[in-house]
Amino acid sequence: MGMLQLQGSIPLHQSKGATMNAALYYLYLAFFISHIPITLFVDSQAVLPAAWYPQAARDLSSWYFTTHKDPLMMHCPTWFQSLVGSELVLQLPFFFVAIYALLAKRNWLRIPAILYGSFVSATMLPILAELITHTAHGYNAAVVTAFYAPYLIVPLLLALHMAATPQPFGSSKAKRQ
Repeated sequence: MGMLQLQGSIPLHQSKGATMNAALYYLYLAFFISHIPITLFVDSQAVLPAAWYPQAARDLSSWYFTTHKDPLMMHCPTWFQSLVGSELVLQLPFFFVAIYALLAKRNWLRIPAILYGSFVSATMLPILAELITHTAHGYNAAVVTAFYAPYLIVPLLLALHMAATPQPFGSSKAKRQ
């Protein structure tokens, strides 16, 4: 069974013909590792009491609100709070699973990654629509949208990549995954 090999692909698993583009591998890994503190210390402030956060996290959010006037984080509409709640309950645990599966090069990551990427891409559409169409004095839609865009682009890329790759880390006859 042949595998399409992307230019710049390097073997990430010790099995015949198995490759994953190294840039994508490290992009996914960095995305999930960086998303943990962002979820815990920034995003979750939309739904959890301020007293639960260290002063530095509250100061960072305050600076962000004042500087960029993010309408979602400043006003926290109910629909946005529900999406942040799902980030805490559904996505945050998956970040740890994804990091493990990427580091251990586990093919079983494929289906959960497709589900994760599809879910997050769908939740980002109303967020980006609100950010792009919001008009308020001092608000720069391009800048704020640029903060959010990676949270659509990377999960969508992950879902498409995993959907097109039956065995992201190759097959191993000695050890089934």
